[in-house]
Amino acid sequence: MIIYTIAILVSTIASRNANATLVNTIINTVSAIVPIGLFVTLVSKTHFQSSKIGIIMSILGGIAIALFGLALSKSYATNKVAIVVPIVFGGSIFLSAILSVIFLNEKITLLQLIGLLFLAIGLAFIIYARASNS
Repeated sequence: MIIYTIAILVSTIASRNANATLVNTIINTVSAIVPIGLFVTLVSKTHFQSSKIGIIMSILGGIAIALFGLALSKSYATNKVAIVVPIVFGGSIFLSAILSVIFLNEKITLLQLIGLLFLAIGLAFIIYARASNS
């Protein structure tokens, strides 16, 4: 959480001081090199099993992350972090939880549902405040 918070703040500063597309390109390139380096060092020591669907979903996930990164960099460049981060990441938590029930047949406990309701209420307040410039 701390590292990700640092990444958000550093990305915001970068997006406000350089072209958002260039910033996203640099961030994605660097963030791809690290896992590739780890994979190369581990592949010689460990046997990996991968299914075709796993590889296809990885590619689709990479495309989605790239598009997300482009939109996020632009959002950081033009909006307040205090608005962008809760909406983007809170919203993604909310949608991911709901969609996991629908598409992955996962179960949400009552306590988790209460948390999601609080999250939805918080998002509504943030969106309302942004819309009314409060």
